Amino acid sequence: MKIYRTWNVKPYALVLPALLLAVVFAYRPFVITILNSFHTVNLGGVRMQFVGVENYQRLFGSESFQASLSNTLRFTLFFVPTNITICLAAALLSNREGKLATLNQIFFFLPMAVGLSSAMMIIKMMFNPSIGIINHLIGSDIQWFNDPKAAMALLVIAGVYLDIGFNFLLLSAALRNVPKELVEVANLEGAGKMSIFRYLQLPLIAPSLVFVLMTNIKDAMLISSPVLILTEGGPFRSTQTLVYQMYLEGFKSGNYAMGSAIATVVFLLTFTILLSLLHLERRRVYYQ
Repeated sequence: MKIYRTWNVKPYALVLPALLLAVVFAYRPFVITILNSFHTVNLGGVRMQFVGVENYQRLFGSESFQASLSNTLRFTLFFVPTNITICLAAALLSNREGKLATLNQIFFFLPMAVGLSSAMMIIKMMFNPSIGIINHLIGSDIQWFNDPKAAMALLVIAGVYLDIGFNFLLLSAALRNVPKELVEVANLEGAGKMSIFRYLQLPLIAPSLVFVLMTNIKDAMLISSPVLILTEGGPFRSTQTLVYQMYLEGFKSGNYAMGSAIATVVFLLTFTILLSLLHLERRRVYYQ
């Protein structure tokens, strides 16, 4: 007895457009970038000669690359904990019942409604040492664009502003999914707010928190637009990140081989960090 199986074409036809877009705009450029990093490439983007790891040797021996790598890692260490703490506090604040809850939600969601370039230009004007409102409000004369530490702090502030809307939505939704019955039982048992958050809410929102952590690390490793608009890598390369250096090498200088090598290093570094977090998530985070 033969069993005939019908092949349904419809699912594959629906997936095909998205797959073609991914191949053309994601996978193909990714492969080309890796190939370019092992060759010399002319201004027309044509690979000329295979040089092996010579581009990477020149890259890791460059003081500019070492500064960019250090700045990127420092920004990640400053940005990720700050952003998660602020977004989690905002989600907890808006999750409380009251008349101002809706107003809080609108306030924290508002940054998503403003374009990136427009927001960065507004921040640049607000933090202008001479005419900006920030120095006037705090009664200081901080040189936000001329002092290395202040410039890095400005990038962290800009990064938090750009990410707070999306992260706030994710964490707020996770907190709303915590069963109210469990919170009420904890209140009846006399548990305080900190105890409820630490032993009840935090374990239940851990999957969402890990996702936010991973997206924050990805955003920190790939930061470029705030650097390009606010500081342009200055002062003295103190805010020059890996992706910004890739832009300088690949697009400003036309050194496509070196730009491709930097892009490959950024990918491998980010991939390694996120892979380690995924391994930790499987061992420490529990799903319902």
